[in-house]
Amino acid sequence: MKHLSEQEKTTFTGILSDLIAIPSVKGEPEKDAPYGKHPKQALTYFLERASSDGFITENVGNKAGFVQWGTKGPLVAVLGHLDVVPEGSNWNTDAFTLTSDDKTFYGRGVVDDKGPVVSAYMAMLRFKENHPDPDYRVRLIVGTDEEHGSSCMARYCETEELPDIGFTPDAEFPCIFAEKGIYQMHFEAIPDGKFTLHGGNAANMVPPYCECIDLITNKGICTKGVQAHASHPDLGINAIDLMLDKIDPSLLSSSPLLLLMKKYFSKESSTPFSSFFGSDTSGSMTTNVGIVDISTDHAGLHVDIRFPVTLDAIDVRKRLDEIASEYGVRVVDDSVQPPLFKDKESKQISVLSDIYNSCCESFAFLPEEAEAREREISKTAEPIAIGGGTYARTMPNIVAFGPQLPWAKDQCHQANESILKENLYLLVPMYEEALEKLGEIVSGN
Repeated sequence: MKHLSEQEKTTFTGILSDLIAIPSVKGEPEKDAPYGKHPKQALTYFLERASSDGFITENVGNKAGFVQWGTKGPLVAVLGHLDVVPEGSNWNTDAFTLTSDDKTFYGRGVVDDKGPVVSAYMAMLRFKENHPDPDYRVRLIVGTDEEHGSSCMARYCETEELPDIGFTPDAEFPCIFAEKGIYQMHFEAIPDGKFTLHGGNAANMVPPYCECIDLITNKGICTKGVQAHASHPDLGINAIDLMLDKIDPSLLSSSPLLLLMKKYFSKESSTPFSSFFGSDTSGSMTTNVGIVDISTDHAGLHVDIRFPVTLDAIDVRKRLDEIASEYGVRVVDDSVQPPLFKDKESKQISVLSDIYNSCCESFAFLPEEAEAREREISKTAEPIAIGGGTYARTMPNIVAFGPQLPWAKDQCHQANESILKENLYLLVPMYEEALEKLGEIVSGN
């Protein structure tokens, strides 16, 4: 394994710093910027940088784009995204400035997914140098709407070539064979005008802040939680959930949305929505109330649901309709992503799992991770199932591969998002090897 040279590290840090500085959170559509100006800015920067480095590049409707090396043969792809979730609160540094100390990078996107995209790009640079005329093509496909349903990849699939094989560096190690289905449901009701309540920025984030104003007394209260990814709601503390215990009971009882939440989606729920369904090899259902928006003329509640791979989305929707009718609220179907299930014994998953197993002992770790790390490296890692949704489900022949380590705290969507520098650097030779090995599979070498 060839580790990064000091020059490569400098190049890596420069690209990552430039990308982190672009606050590529989805915004209002503008001319030639369907997801707002900042996601487009990130895409434009990345493609221009790749073009200057000699790659073939293409902008796909200002929603996605790709960087390619090679002009013939099968297509090996890496899928990553340049959009990020909002910064949230409780940061110790500027979320959109790449900050570092001796060991760690900090910034929104260093893990999800700008850091791994840069690792894949550096692997592409190495591949380009070592293969001036390869017999297969490597393509890094980047999107700018992953955090809000991946319509960017849907746009790519409309007109562009689909890969023969590939991976997305936007999940966990060792390699992922199953991803739960995702239902992001929006409930609406008629407000009573007695109070306003606002919390959360995205359905797929555990909200860290919630505020309620009693319009009768003109008094306000707020709650503070701990931000986390909705696929792991247990790692956060939901500020909207906390509000249920602080809000005046008379206001709570006057809101169908909050009563629905308290009964079915609260941590202290008497009838958890997940209890209606069983579990399978991918785990149990999880739910997260990510956004509440109640004003004098509007009342909405957004819930993120991750359901097992053997469960039909139709059955989930049927039950959602039932609980909504119980409280007289309306269900607005925001989006559903079907589960993903791959053969654990395929060459693709075996190759990627082998790469991880050969490298896992080389990853840096924090002192508090030592015991968990020892348990993990003492055994051969097997493919896993996750609750998160990745680009692997947006097109065929793709599986998720890293960068989250099994012993490390999940940093996605959290305040002070961070990753150890050496671990981000280590992804480069790993992804370089993945390009080589996957290319051998599809080219028959």
